[in-house]
Amino acid sequence: MIPRFPGEAPRDHSKPLEQIRLLADDRHDGQRLDQVLCAFLTWRSRNKVHELIRDGYVELQDGRAPRPSRKIRQGDVIVVRIPPQPVPDEVFPDDFEVPILFEDPHCVVVDKPAGLAVHPAGRRVHGTLIHFLHRRYRRPEDPAHDVVPRLLHRIDRETSGVLAVGLDDTFHAAVRRQFEDRQVEKVYLAVVHGRPSEAQGRIELSIGPDRKSPVRLKLEARRDGSGLPASTRYRTVRTAGAFSLVELFPETGRTHQLRVHMDAIGCPLVGDKVYGVPPEVFLDYLDDEEALAHRERLILSRHALHASRLTFRHPGYAEPFTVEAPLPADMAALVGEP
Repeated sequence: MIPRFPGEAPRDHSKPLEQIRLLADDRHDGQRLDQVLCAFLTWRSRNKVHELIRDGYVELQDGRAPRPSRKIRQGDVIVVRIPPQPVPDEVFPDDFEVPILFEDPHCVVVDKPAGLAVHPAGRRVHGTLIHFLHRRYRRPEDPAHDVVPRLLHRIDRETSGVLAVGLDDTFHAAVRRQFEDRQVEKVYLAVVHGRPSEAQGRIELSIGPDRKSPVRLKLEARRDGSGLPASTRYRTVRTAGAFSLVELFPETGRTHQLRVHMDAIGCPLVGDKVYGVPPEVFLDYLDDEEALAHRERLILSRHALHASRLTFRHPGYAEPFTVEAPLPADMAALVGEP
């Protein structure tokens, strides 16, 4: 995400991005302007950054037209005007309605569809959940009714299910602290290949980078004690043919934890492009996300993981507050209804 310039109001994602102000810090001191812009504008290639500079869309505080090789110093302010362009078609058009599970003046909890990115990142700068929420709540022209939605946590783009968002600063600070202190209970449902040998149990295997895989983001479960400690409880809900529906209770919050742990016990998630499949599955996906050559093998176009339940302390309720999202149709079709 693009960092907010010190002192600026939160960016309004309900409107097209027209201008960005960037403040160079010690990491950028002595770097070329084009290098700094590539670090900030991750969705643009080096050539596109050069076009912005060449066409006069980039200015420095001295007002002079800079060159790509201009050396940047800590404290420099870079202003980038975004050329007008049509918003590309996304998986979800602007009027897509994300299911609302709960809403009050303090928070909104949504049932995020699989495939919807939570926030802008990399080349995905339109059509995210944050854009939907800003269209729903932002009113910058009416400060008394302007609400800035703030994520309390995140789930992967391919993961569906419960996601909570704060609508006021006091609520956000209080509940975000619960997430940071691991006082929030998260429950997931996954459809996996096969069936766990034990109907329920706890997986306690540390997690670290996969030392053999050419896929750089891939992690592995380790039995030698190296890596970061990780613990997951699981319970098999039901089995249907070659698949099982498993309830997962993460007791730690490591990256890819649930996917790594289920793969480690021989039950990788259906649709997972990284775990339980050869590395060329993910590498082919990177080359062409829409024309993936392994669709039949994967069965689903996304990994079958669903955030089904979230429990936290809502300041407005005496008892723990729980929100649930129903099992999505693509996963239910593999394991049937209870």
